Amino acid sequence: MADKLRVGVIGCGEMTVNHGIGYMNSSKYEIVAISDLSDQAMMDYDEHFAEWDDYKAEHFSNALDMLEKSNLDVVSVGVWDTGHSAMTRAAASSGIKAVLCEKPMADTLGAANDMMLVCKRNGVKLAVGHQRRWLPAYTLAKDLIADGEIGEVSFIKVYARDGLPNYSSHQADLFRYLLSNAECTWAMGNVERETDRWARAIPIEDKALAVFGFDTGTEAMILSGLTPKHGWGAEIFGTEGMIKLTLEDLRVLNSSTNGWDHRVPRGNHAAPGDANFEVIEGSIEQAHAFADWVNGDATEEYRSDGESGYKALEMVHAIYESARTHTQVQLPVKTMVHPLGVMIADGHLPVRYPGRFDIRNRTLRGDNVTLDTENS
Repeated sequence: MADKLRVGVIGCGEMTVNHGIGYMNSSKYEIVAISDLSDQAMMDYDEHFAEWDDYKAEHFSNALDMLEKSNLDVVSVGVWDTGHSAMTRAAASSGIKAVLCEKPMADTLGAANDMMLVCKRNGVKLAVGHQRRWLPAYTLAKDLIADGEIGEVSFIKVYARDGLPNYSSHQADLFRYLLSNAECTWAMGNVERETDRWARAIPIEDKALAVFGFDTGTEAMILSGLTPKHGWGAEIFGTEGMIKLTLEDLRVLNSSTNGWDHRVPRGNHAAPGDANFEVIEGSIEQAHAFADWVNGDATEEYRSDGESGYKALEMVHAIYESARTHTQVQLPVKTMVHPLGVMIADGHLPVRYPGRFDIRNRTLRGDNVTLDTENS
């Protein structure tokens, strides 16, 4: 058996806890180092994994020290979004094999491009944490579509909340996954921002409507914050049927099903209905596939590499660019800064209810209620 991959974690928050669940349950890794500006965050991280033999983490308050001293193979990056690029580039330059960066990939397309460039230059594999690509219901839906069970997919509708870079990053990625990585060719949408809302130090909107077109002829729509709905599945309309998808199951309707056919594919590590099914199943399957990819043992393409993560981010930023320019935006997007940030700076989105707040500040420690772009 190959030696276990030595993992270092940068940013000991809830997302890298999910990474850790995958690592510890896969038996292919050992977590040997963690880094965070908060001692409490590192101690909390220890508590999650203290009973695992493969958890033997040394603490570092400085991520660069960890990268220099820990002889790592893999680095998980889970700091706030504005720090993703800097931490990924530092890790990729330290002699490691691979980076797993939490989504969204970065705060700007320019920063995401830099991540891919430095990883490619150093021969480092880059993955982005869209772990839902490993949920069995999502994969079954993709396979049913590929097999023509509902004909040609004409339209997909999803719901989201809390700003496009957050949950809608998953939803944009879902569109591409369901369509076997079809290319998004255009986007158009608009946003409303009545409050000075932020998420992990990135400005976000209150509501958004986003429409996308793909090279398959499919069109897709995200309704974010517009209704009380925020389910993480999709309604998929084909020329010969429909699929209603959730995180755990799906229903198919076509000429041969005699009504809605309910299918509940079982996971390899958790059963639908179990607490934290998405985290357990998605994180462990992601970790298995990631290790195989890093070790050169993969039998299929890795599902959520840096290019895939970039394209999900690009779709989100295409909507912001459409709102900024009042046009249908053709992809690839040329604006490398954050279009929503530009609109705010230029005074085009004045808030009705002043008072900046970050919807993720609950993840900070102590009396800190503002951003921490390096380790949080």
